[in-house]
Amino acid sequence: MRSTKGCAVVMGRKTFETLERPLPDRLNIVLSRTLSPDRSDGVAVARDLDEAIRIATDSGLDSPIWIAGGGHIYGLAMDRVDLIVRTLVHTEADGDIKFPEIDEQRWEPTRSEHFSSDQKHAFGMTIEWWVHKPTLSTRTNANSG
Repeated sequence: MRSTKGCAVVMGRKTFETLERPLPDRLNIVLSRTLSPDRSDGVAVARDLDEAIRIATDSGLDSPIWIAGGGHIYGLAMDRVDLIVRTLVHTEADGDIKFPEIDEQRWEPTRSEHFSSDQKHAFGMTIEWWVHKPTLSTRTNANSG
């Protein structure tokens, strides 16, 4: 699987707050209307997805931009990305936030890989790669995962 290391990773404030610290070796960009942009931890704060993409593009990183959630941020980005890497963890979990429905009229699966539980992962998982079907309209090239 393609790693997000060395890439820009865009996430919402609530997702960021679930992390113990910013993701290492990545440009962490947090979408928030409440966080201060003056941070000492190297995290960039954007007010909207357009600003986040500008920050990532202006960073000079020669790699894709990854969208790391949560549900609202995924919804904002769905029409702007050309790749979805979705991990399905094989367990039931409490919660009300879900990844947006993938419209199979607009997206096609290109790869699927299953992993069993092991010493590092309590549950098995399936990782799916979906690509946006070609359309006549022009879209922004941003990648998610």
